[in-house]
Formats: sequence, C-alpha cells, structure tokens
Amino acid sequence: MQDEIRTILNYNKDTIMLFGSTLLAHPELGYEEFFSSAFIESAYRKMGLPIENKLARTGLKARIEGKTHEITVCILSELDAVISPSNQFAAESGEAHACGHSTQSTQVYAAALALNTLKEQLDGDVVCMAVPAEEFLDLQHRLELQKQGSIAYLSGKQELIHLGAFDDVDMVIMIHSQPENPSYDVFVGGGSLGFTAKHIQFIGKEAHGAAPFKGVNALQAANLAMAGMNANRETFSEEERIRIHPILTKGGDVVNTVPSDVRMETYVRGSCKQAIDKGCNVVDRCVQAGASMMGAEVKVKTIPGYLPLKQDSNLSTLFASIAKDVQGIGDVVWGKDMIGSTDMGDLAQLKPCIQPTMGGFIGEAHSKEFCMVDAWESYRLGGELLAELVLALLTNGACQAKQVRDSFIPSMDRETYLVHLQAQGGR
Repeated sequence: MQDEIRTILNYNKDTIMLFGSTLLAHPELGYEEFFSSAFIESAYRKMGLPIENKLARTGLKARIEGKTHEITVCILSELDAVISPSNQFAAESGEAHACGHSTQSTQVYAAALALNTLKEQLDGDVVCMAVPAEEFLDLQHRLELQKQGSIAYLSGKQELIHLGAFDDVDMVIMIHSQPENPSYDVFVGGGSLGFTAKHIQFIGKEAHGAAPFKGVNALQAANLAMAGMNANRETFSEEERIRIHPILTKGGDVVNTVPSDVRMETYVRGSCKQAIDKGCNVVDRCVQAGASMMGAEVKVKTIPGYLPLKQDSNLSTLFASIAKDVQGIGDVVWGKDMIGSTDMGDLAQLKPCIQPTMGGFIGEAHSKEFCMVDAWESYRLGGELLAELVLALLTNGACQAKQVRDSFIPSMDRETYLVHLQAQGGR
C-alpha cells in the first residue's frame, strides 16, 4: 500500500507543488481566508468531490465516499496565516504562513489525491476539512465580526463546533509543523496548555502631572495589579503549569497628565481547565485589588481561549507505528509537549483527535526565519502519513476506526462545551 500511495503522489508531484506554492504566496488572516478557501475548493471540485463551503465564513469540507458510510475520518488543515512582515514569504501587508498552515493544507490535498484513487478500498468516508482562524490574533477585527453577527466565537474550531460542522465525523487527524527541526522527525502524543484571554481597563481621574494629588492614577493601579499577580506565582504547582503574562497596551495619554485610561491584556495558561480557572481568579482578584487601592475603577472582559490538548492514545499509537515504516521519516518521539496553545484542544474534548507534529522546518514559529527545508519532502511525507493512517483505519471493515471511536470517552458533549464557552465570556 505504501508503494501505491507513493506512486500516486509522485505522479501528481507538479500539481501538488503548484497547490502548495500558491497557498504559500497568498497568506490571509483568520476568518478572511477567502482566496485560500476558494482555491482549495476549486482543487477538490476538479477531483469530483462533493463540497460544503462557507462554513464559519471560509471553512469547507470535501467528502471522499468509500464503499460504506458507517464511519467517517476527518483529515484537517488550518487556513490562516500570522503576522510576520520580515518572513521571506510575507505579503506586503505583513501576513505570512510562518506557522506551516499552507503546508498542512497541501499535505491534506496530497492525501486526498491518493485516497480518492483508492476509495474502493475504504470501508468508510473521508472528510478533507479546511478550517479558519486557529491563530488567536487580530482580535479587534474578530470582535467586530462577532458584534455584526458574522461569527459567534473568535476561534474557527469553536465556531465550527457551534455550527455542528463536526457532528458527522467520528475522529479528526491533523499534522502540524515542528519548528526548529530540519530533519523529518515526528512527535506524537504531546499536549499543549490551554488559555483564557483577558482585556482589562483601569479607569482613574486625570490631573496635571505637577498636581497628582488631584487625580487617580490608573497606571499605578495596573502596576499594583501586576505586583499582585507576581506575588501569586509561587502558589501555582508545577502540575498546574499556570502562566500569566500581562502587557500594557496603553499606559496613558501624555506624560504631564495623570493616566486615567490604562489598558492591559493577558493570557492565563494552564495544563487543565481547573488550573486555567484558578489563574483567572488570581488575575480578577489582583486587578480589583489594584484598582481599589488607588480608588480607581476597573473593567474586565474575559475572552474564551483554548482548552488543553489531550491527544487520543489509540490514534497516536497507530500513527506512530505507521510513521516508523515510512521511508524518509526520522525519529518518532513520544510525549513532547507543544509550545503555545491550539483550538484542536477544544475539539479533542468531544472527539478522538491527534495533532502530531513533523519536522522539516527551520526557524522558530511565527518568525522571519521560519520556512520548509524542502517543500516536496514536507508535502510528500505528510500526505503519505495521512493517507496510510486513513487506510489503516478504514480497511478490514474499518475495525481500527471503530475501535478508536468506541473506546473514546469525551470530556464533554457539544452542548456542555458551548455552555463552557458562554460561561467564559463567549458570545
């Protein structure tokens, strides 16, 4: 089977390379990936696949129908870019695929070419899904979209869960880039921290800088709040892995006026929902205390971030066993956690999911140096891994896929998850 997949990919090399280079050259921010979405849709339509489009503005699903339709495996990619104006592939406006999402989409496309050719061997369906807005940035624009009613949630997978777009799939698989790892090692079964975001406004009273006793200094209130957060750090256990990292986005207006409007933003990260809630309670107490000590007011807006990623052990084990036999893959490394957070963590509460990472990249993620070492190797290896994993799951009566599905215990159902988002300040 491996030789057959590789033959299909090599035969389509020029098509795959053009697909990847086109996406790389057209980076777009979350919920605005209209070119990328239309381009991917066109490629799947040329394969004759039925399409669901305009999901959460730019998301789409292409379905490869097998012999039977009892179970469905989703292979996923993310559409959006980041802001990295110095990256060699950046657009003039500063967007760049400096996190590898265009590579993901090309790997899924390569796998789709192979699986569509071999669909008569599949005892189930495959959904190739492209989703918007994984990167948690450009928030003012997303809040405006939310205000307009265009979206309910700021993250693409959160929005798609809300819309029920994952209801007809049984498991979700995605390969992400492993930055600063030029060899083609794969990293399996690692987790990531979850987070909640907070936007904070301290409101004081203006006065001339030479007469500060006539004002209420909102900047001092913010400083006291940050001192309180720092004093609390030793109360966090290593297992909780709570990280609080505030910045001031506005410290005042002019230097000779007591600051009356000071803005702070922070993420609160943690290894589990309980840890994130604990960190959020610390932040809330500290900002209230800082404001109270200065006689200022404070407003806090809590924005749902992402839940911690817990990868499905059965899917991870199967993926690792396949990766060991794929020619060109280096080491298979278990349990290395990812830096940062991902909304795949939210989806993994509801469905069996994996997000292994693969090397073949130089430079830190989101940096000017980030790029593929060899585009074809990244596309080929990722496409082959995805195709082989799907075939392992959906042949022999889809017995392995059914075992993954039937042994999974969700942390919450869709309705409970949406209640969680609303309680965190969503919508």
